Amino acid sequence: MVVSIEFYGTQRVITKTDGIAMPITEKTRVNDALEYVRHQYPTLPLDEGMVLVTVNQEMAPLDRILRANDTVSFLPFIHGG
Repeated sequence: MVVSIEFYGTQRVITKTDGIAMPITEKTRVNDALEYVRHQYPTLPLDEGMVLVTVNQEMAPLDRILRANDTVSFLPFIHGG
C-alpha cells in the first residue's frame, strides 16, 4: 500500500519533484508521513506551525490514519502584510 505526497511552491524547488510515493501499513498516520518527508528532505521547512496538513484535499490532524491511495499535502501558510 502507498500514499502520494504532493509538494507545492518552494517545496517543489527544494525537492525537485511534484511529489513522491510513500509505503504505508494499516497503522501509518499523517505524522508518520511528515516524519518520512523530513527524513527524505531535511532542508524542507515543515515545522508543524508552518504548514496546513491535508489528506485528499481536506484538513487532517496528525493522528489521522492513512489509507491506500490517499494524497497527503503539507501546504505552507501564506503570510501577508
